[in-house]
Amino acid sequence: MRVVDTAEVIFLVDNATDSLSSSPGFVETEFARLRRRGMPWLSGKCLCCAAHGLSCLITVRTASANRTLLFDTGPEEWVFERNAVRLGVDLGEVGAVMLSHGHWDHAGAMPRALQMITMGNGGRPVPTYMHPDMFALRATKSADGQFRPMELVPSVEVLSGSGADVIVTRDEQLLLDETFYVSGEIPRVTRFERGFPGQYRQTAAGNWELDEVMPDERYLAINVAGKGQIVFTACSHAGLINVLTHARARFPEIPLYGVFGGFHLSGVTEPIIPETVEALAQFDLQLISPGHCTGWRAVSALAAAYGETVAPSVVGKTFLL
Repeated sequence: MRVVDTAEVIFLVDNATDSLSSSPGFVETEFARLRRRGMPWLSGKCLCCAAHGLSCLITVRTASANRTLLFDTGPEEWVFERNAVRLGVDLGEVGAVMLSHGHWDHAGAMPRALQMITMGNGGRPVPTYMHPDMFALRATKSADGQFRPMELVPSVEVLSGSGADVIVTRDEQLLLDETFYVSGEIPRVTRFERGFPGQYRQTAAGNWELDEVMPDERYLAINVAGKGQIVFTACSHAGLINVLTHARARFPEIPLYGVFGGFHLSGVTEPIIPETVEALAQFDLQLISPGHCTGWRAVSALAAAYGETVAPSVVGKTFLL
């Protein structure tokens, strides 16, 4: 993985909005970004919309070029388009799109995002990285035994028709002049991280089978000069500690610096908050940025344990690294 000089991370979609809490000096809030772009007075007509989902735009810079990747798109097109326009991002600069795993709240806006990218880049197809297990129908099971299906991930045909050059693979990838690393399937090594308890998937025969491991989940990483490896894990169904363990093992020569994403320590996974917080200490991270599905109990526990190292992500926030 090639080292980059700097990186900019803009959260286009996240579960929460918060421009009032104090932030580190390398973080620009949504309000500050909008004022810098010329917002004459504070108004709801200028602001982003929070939604259950995640999307971030990551731009890395070297002496020779800038490279931009869109990591997930959030749950639906209206939120993605509104926020991208209001934040003033140039989607025409996006050189690749990656979907972290096969859930609707990360994939629902993919067709519109691809359309916006190709409208901005002159119609060039956008390399779009998917895992083959992302496309099955998934569901949870209610107490009365009924299956509650989730919206499907857009198909290869839909994505291709929206401007994607779809690459479906289980293999790890180095993208955009080797400045972005997309992992392969994440090894499960911890005792306490169980994936997504209670999730099912529909087989080709129409039957439901347990689908708790979610092998289609992958993480993204970059290597920033003077800092080290920064990991993006959109939902951490594989387990935050499993993700970081794999990232450290994959690039042992690059120290881990920080992690962004949804850590999925809410709901049925709340019982593993103490073990996750304790195990996180081994990585000696300088930045922990929980968002999306992490949950307020876990964010509180992380802040109590790691103090100023914790800088939550919210919609509209920009991190300059």
